Amino acid sequence: MPLLQSLRTWSLAMCGICGILDMRDAPVSPEALAGMTAQLSHRGPDDAGVYLDGAVGFGHRRLSVIDLSGGRQPLRNEDGTVWVTYNGEIYNYRGLRPSLERKGHRFATDCDTEVIVHAYEEDGLDCVSQFNGMFAFALWDRTKRLLVLARDRLGIKPLYYGVFGGVFLFASEIKAILAHPAARCEIDPDGVADYLLCTSLLDSRTMFRGIRSLVPGGILAVHDGELRLHIYWSMARAALRHAGSSLEESRDAVRGLLNSAVAAQVVSDVPLGTLLSGGLDSSVVSALAAGHVGGRLKTFAMGYDHGATLRPDDIDGRYAELVARAYHTEHTEFVFRPEDYRDAMSRVTWHVEKPVDLTSPSLFLLYREVKPNVTVVMSGEGADELFAGYYFFLDRCGSGTPAEFPWAPYLDEVGALLDPDFVARTRCRDRIRATLSADMDSFQSDDPLNKLLYLFLKYYLVEMLERLDKTSMAWGVESRVPFLDHHLVEYVLNLPACYKAKPDINKVVLRSVAADLLPAAVVTRQKRPVPIPVDPKSVWAERNRANALVQAHDSRIAGYFDRKKVDDFFRKKNQFAATDNLAIFRTAHALVALDAWHQAFGVTA
Repeated sequence: MPLLQSLRTWSLAMCGICGILDMRDAPVSPEALAGMTAQLSHRGPDDAGVYLDGAVGFGHRRLSVIDLSGGRQPLRNEDGTVWVTYNGEIYNYRGLRPSLERKGHRFATDCDTEVIVHAYEEDGLDCVSQFNGMFAFALWDRTKRLLVLARDRLGIKPLYYGVFGGVFLFASEIKAILAHPAARCEIDPDGVADYLLCTSLLDSRTMFRGIRSLVPGGILAVHDGELRLHIYWSMARAALRHAGSSLEESRDAVRGLLNSAVAAQVVSDVPLGTLLSGGLDSSVVSALAAGHVGGRLKTFAMGYDHGATLRPDDIDGRYAELVARAYHTEHTEFVFRPEDYRDAMSRVTWHVEKPVDLTSPSLFLLYREVKPNVTVVMSGEGADELFAGYYFFLDRCGSGTPAEFPWAPYLDEVGALLDPDFVARTRCRDRIRATLSADMDSFQSDDPLNKLLYLFLKYYLVEMLERLDKTSMAWGVESRVPFLDHHLVEYVLNLPACYKAKPDINKVVLRSVAADLLPAAVVTRQKRPVPIPVDPKSVWAERNRANALVQAHDSRIAGYFDRKKVDDFFRKKNQFAATDNLAIFRTAHALVALDAWHQAFGVTA
């Protein structure tokens, strides 16, 4: 009989999963599994558990959101032949349950986790297509000796895996995999090249050699030592239908789908709120959520004091207040100091497990303050990628080439600084361009902008979702993203580009939806970035810091770069004399963040 051991521990954060399959059929070490599970303790304050069955072991840390007294994991079916460890929310689980009960399945809890077990018993791997939500889970079929890993369609919840010396390991976070004695903490040079040249990691790669990210919409089946990947959903296949014949019809459809998503996602047995920056996306979500919650909705915003940003730091606050007053929300704005941002960098890097972008420390600080108020928040993540919200979609509205990507400057700026041997070894320039071009060609659309948006959703959005998951879960906050309900995504993918961006306006159809919901000043407002404490002095300080990190005799990152070219770049000498300050700042941050990642995980180029 398998052993189910409960470890009742209480700590500071959120839900995470991990596990081991020894493909040599050796028994799993309870100590090794406990070590992996402990690395996820920040993700689960409410409970912990492990399941051991010979060569298989599951670990789990739980944040209770649904069925607070039940739903402990790992969880099994009636006779213990199917076990699951799961992270996320399946919003339609109550709709799936009656059919399963009519077919004879007996439920012991009121949580969504148990639906996974019984749906698998009924439909096998096809069960995943029934689930509407954000999820990553591992399932063990004892009868078939089959391990199944699955991830939601858009990649809202992360899941990583690797094979080391015949031992298959998986986890919600890479650090849990690295905690196993068989794992090796080594750099993947291709991952570093992806980061430096396009900021997004391609082909399910991570920064660590031998550790992959399960592709969104993917199922990985492990049986008899073989790994087989099944794709149950993809944007390329979803974008093959016609959606709407007029802007008005599309507006009504988008509002209906988004409202349904918000209604499904406000379900919670713990306090819930929304992030409200005053931008269009978060304001629409907050307006719709206010109509579905009992009582006053809690809303949260952030900013920095001392006029620390390159733009007026009170802009977001003014627009957020307009929405808060319109919907009578209980609104709170958290104001941070620039030094809070700098102090958070190393901790954020450890949580995110890769070099962090400029906004990650701000989100990390925001979720820290949100936690005492609510356990679940909704945000507007995904709307920019769906509705062409970024500034570079204006005027040109996309030419359909990778050269228009926001990371394109890195191909030239950072690429010019790389060590020739590193470039030759990773074949990074040719490989990255070929990957982006092939992916764009695979998306069957005659519309250049929609083809470009496809790449944003496939790569750039996944990076943003990983940031969202890890900065929120660091504090035990579950972040929900109604714009990424797959029904809404499938519909918007099929809209013509002119409903998304025109030369003088972006998010065309979403602004039409917002016109009936929000104050006019919010509807017409252009996108603003997440607040970061950056001023002209800090730009030059970051430049000097980055150059010093490369030039140091014991540099952790010098192996990637030509030291003289880096020095010339930051001093604006020789061929870099005309380099602008924006290029200097974003390149400096890329190098500083890369060094911080090396330091956090003890690796050297």
